[in-house]
Amino acid sequence: MRRILLTTAVVVVNAAVQAALVMPGVTVAASPVFLGLLAASTVTMLAAAVALVILAGTGGRPRAGRVIAAVVVAATVVGALAVLSTATLVPSVLVALVVVSPLGTQGAGPNSGPRCFVRHPVRAVLLAVATAIAVALIGVAALLLGFLVTGWLGAFATWVVGGALVAVLVHAWARLAARRRPTDQPLARVRPDAVAR
Repeated sequence: MRRILLTTAVVVVNAAVQAALVMPGVTVAASPVFLGLLAASTVTMLAAAVALVILAGTGGRPRAGRVIAAVVVAATVVGALAVLSTATLVPSVLVALVVVSPLGTQGAGPNSGPRCFVRHPVRAVLLAVATAIAVALIGVAALLLGFLVTGWLGAFATWVVGGALVAVLVHAWARLAARRRPTDQPLARVRPDAVAR
């Protein structure tokens, strides 16, 4: 319950900061005001992403430095690909979620997420499809809210909806990566005579 409350707080605080950074009259240009707002928005979003990954962890203390580095690299790659072509947005976000989400668990590495497709192929494929649909829905929700609700209220609603969906996806990928296969058995349960054979 505590993790759910903390995750909710991260989503709401990030949405509130992003909404507060929406200032009327500031256009996309290389002005100091715009660049300052962009930097504040980016840092807040990255901090929220790191917090969501750590909160989604399944046990132990994750290496925070690894989580921060992975989130920054993933965000940079996704952003660069989105600038090159919007068609790459959904696949790049999917790959980023698969790779980064499990890193909140102690001992997890960059291969933990992709390994889900070997260990739990059906669940991983279904979750990948659900992730792609959810990312597309976040885009549609952002467009609709941008048309129907404008200004800081629209920004707040967009970030709450998007943040909540991302939090659910990060949690789902982290749990799937930590899930054991039915055939996996702890070494302590293996009988000595079975090992001898």
